[in-house]
Amino acid sequence: MPEIITQTDRLTLRVPTMDDVDVLAGYWADPETMKYIGHSGEAWTREVVEQRIAQAIERQRISGFCFWVVERRDTGTVIGQGGLVPVANKGPEIELGYRLGRDHWGHGYATEIARASAAYGFQSLGLDRLIAVTYPENIGSRRVLVNAGFDEMGLTDRYYDITCMLYELTKERWATL
Repeated sequence: MPEIITQTDRLTLRVPTMDDVDVLAGYWADPETMKYIGHSGEAWTREVVEQRIAQAIERQRISGFCFWVVERRDTGTVIGQGGLVPVANKGPEIELGYRLGRDHWGHGYATEIARASAAYGFQSLGLDRLIAVTYPENIGSRRVLVNAGFDEMGLTDRYYDITCMLYELTKERWATL
């Protein structure tokens, strides 16, 4: 049984397993879902998803956090992923992120994932600061980050070799939310 990291009223965030590859490969094969993910926005092959899941499992083992699998608590349906990773897989900053299968957009899940991941980072991991980045034109993700308590810091080209909108959430700010 996969290790549960945290739960909300509606969602479970848990450590991924290789059993998650098929459902996630189905989601990440959709070009519309991947439009704002990565450099190219290209859909991922099953092999890429296998690599990403294997990397997440190892990151969780080593550091205690990764891009977790997200399930609905009422049905057990895997709806996507979210969590914490070293920015650009290098760090040292820790980035909060999320991605959902398109059928699960518009239900408030991304904000719920962001809040749960931030809480885990600050309370369980003792982090002092989280960042998040998004394409400037990704209005939905920008709204999610603000709703989760992040402050918009402006445009930057510091991450991922693209111009993106940077968001920040500190432990001190989190404590006031």
